[in-house]
Amino acid sequence: MNSGEGDAQAHDTADAVARRSYGKLVAFLAARTRDVAAAEDALSEAFAAALADWPPNGCPSNPEGWLLTVVQRKLIDVSRRRSTAESAGGQLELLAEGFEAAAADAEIPDRRALMFACAHPAIEAVSARC
Repeated sequence: MNSGEGDAQAHDTADAVARRSYGKLVAFLAARTRDVAAAEDALSEAFAAALADWPPNGCPSNPEGWLLTVVQRKLIDVSRRRSTAESAGGQLELLAEGFEAAAADAEIPDRRALMFACAHPAIEAVSARC
């Protein structure tokens, strides 16, 4: 089978699965995630992944199961990113508070004494040009 036939078969299989099982898959995913929009988004990404994967690798024997596996992995990735972002946000707030406290406590050293010492007339002009 050439790549054109593989593309056509993958598109036909994806189309048949979408027509036959899209509503059932969204309902199943929405029941698990309690978010219909996220379920639809993840399922559409799974169909896009299928259209990229199936032509070169062949259509799976259970396309619905393949799609569910991809969707579940995508939802896990989204959940991990969300929890990482939330924990990073808290850590960044703590760091910012620490920097603010350190900046408030830090005093800028008074360098006027050094300036007057360097400009004192008793210092020879030759040594001041260093």
